[in-house]
Amino acid sequence: MSQINELDIHSDAGISPLSSVGMSQQNLHKKTAQIRFSLDLANNNLSKYLTLRHVQDQNERLFYHYIRENIRDSLPYIYTPSVGDACQNYSYLNFSPRGLYLTYRDGQSVAEQVQAIDQEIDIIVVTDGSRVLGLGDLGIGGMGISIGKLSLYTAVGGIPPERTLPVCIDVGTNNPSLKSDDQYLGDKQDRVNDEAFYRYLDEVMTALAERWPNAIIQFEDFSNNHAYPLLKKYQHQYRCFNDDIQGTATVAVASIKRALLKAKKAPSDARIFVVGGGSAGCGIADLIQRSFGFDNGAVYIVDRDGVLFDDDTLSDMQVPLARPAGERKSARAPLPLLDAVEHIKPDVIVGVTGVTGLFNEQVIRTMASHTEMPVIMPLSNPVSACEVTPQQVFDWIGDNAIVMTGSPFAPVEFAGRSHIISQCNNVYVFPGIGLGAHVVNASTITDTMLQKAMDALANFECSRNSDYEVLPAIESTLDISKAIAHAVAIQAMEEGVTNEQDLCLETLSLRIEQAFWNPNLETFHA
Repeated sequence: MSQINELDIHSDAGISPLSSVGMSQQNLHKKTAQIRFSLDLANNNLSKYLTLRHVQDQNERLFYHYIRENIRDSLPYIYTPSVGDACQNYSYLNFSPRGLYLTYRDGQSVAEQVQAIDQEIDIIVVTDGSRVLGLGDLGIGGMGISIGKLSLYTAVGGIPPERTLPVCIDVGTNNPSLKSDDQYLGDKQDRVNDEAFYRYLDEVMTALAERWPNAIIQFEDFSNNHAYPLLKKYQHQYRCFNDDIQGTATVAVASIKRALLKAKKAPSDARIFVVGGGSAGCGIADLIQRSFGFDNGAVYIVDRDGVLFDDDTLSDMQVPLARPAGERKSARAPLPLLDAVEHIKPDVIVGVTGVTGLFNEQVIRTMASHTEMPVIMPLSNPVSACEVTPQQVFDWIGDNAIVMTGSPFAPVEFAGRSHIISQCNNVYVFPGIGLGAHVVNASTITDTMLQKAMDALANFECSRNSDYEVLPAIESTLDISKAIAHAVAIQAMEEGVTNEQDLCLETLSLRIEQAFWNPNLETFHA
């Protein structure tokens, strides 16, 4: 039996009780000032993460009020990059238990554990901690991801916190550091084999769906060899989607479209490199193919050995995305990244590799020499795994480029101008996807629903943007979530994957507004 179960925290959904005594505006200002003061005193990202987690444990309404009022400043501390530090040190951190831990080797019935939870749940985020951000296998530390994602579901997606459930599936770990760490609270045995893994996931999905048949289930941070098969297996069986594959694709493709239009280039004519042939990269490339209607452009997946061609050894998810072998520079010869940039001359390069510094000076300079206003998107998280930093790009080729990142970066000063770097954060899309599917009780989340989410973000107009921002200002995410929810819900009705097919647009908008949870601190006391 793993230590996590001995601590008996596997069924605590972590919802703090709240008093019904009113809070005055004066007290509210004092409380928020105290939070800011505590954050200013914290001397690193992990300390700031813990500060906000403790506020969340003490008074969730105050926590969410603060996050909504300070979304730009607080987002890096409740999610990336700080959540990566928290996941790495999870067994050492001191905060209230939160979430459902399911341990394969403890012999307990998943159904019995799930049925024992008396809360009604709308959104579930589940991980096995096997590939946390770009940090690898962190075991039960992956729970930090599930908690963080659900915090954002409430903060910008309006899902009531008591109707969310973070889940971590503990099937062992292959991380030598965790195995040798006396403090680690999870199962220290090797991860179970594929046969046992898929059998246990069947048990978990069945139990969750039977207990909460209308809940949306979001997969997070499963390893590449499991993420895609799980999505294909369950996509039309349950109300589920994979944020690493589909959420990342949605925000990345919307960002590419906005960036190309900003650069005065037609998306249908663009040549796009997606560097990284795993689940995230294939998800991005697939959505680009389905969305851009290429005339003269194309999307290329570039993996460890170079551009993927259809005569290479490919995974199932790579097969439909590989380029024709006839496009090789020479027969059977690989086309590595630098040579591919020189030969194909991409307008856009997207990095989802987790390989620090992969987009080196030669790659960036070569790209810039062949295309006006290149779009450069190092999306790997955390910052330590970033393929290139915005500052490096500006140092090498100046500011005649559009740079967007996966991790948050400070504005870059160049030639007397301040360039705000848009962060391609999944927070722009997954809360709205979940909200939209929830309000019309969609029976599945289809590829077309996700495509409509992408279109909603790509076309969202934001008056707050600076000249250099590509994505809407992060302060607009509540409005973006509602816009995406609207688009997703309409598409669900049009496809007939919901019984709510007769809702008029006015009624749908009203339903989204009514479903959108607000802290209402005036009626609650800290």
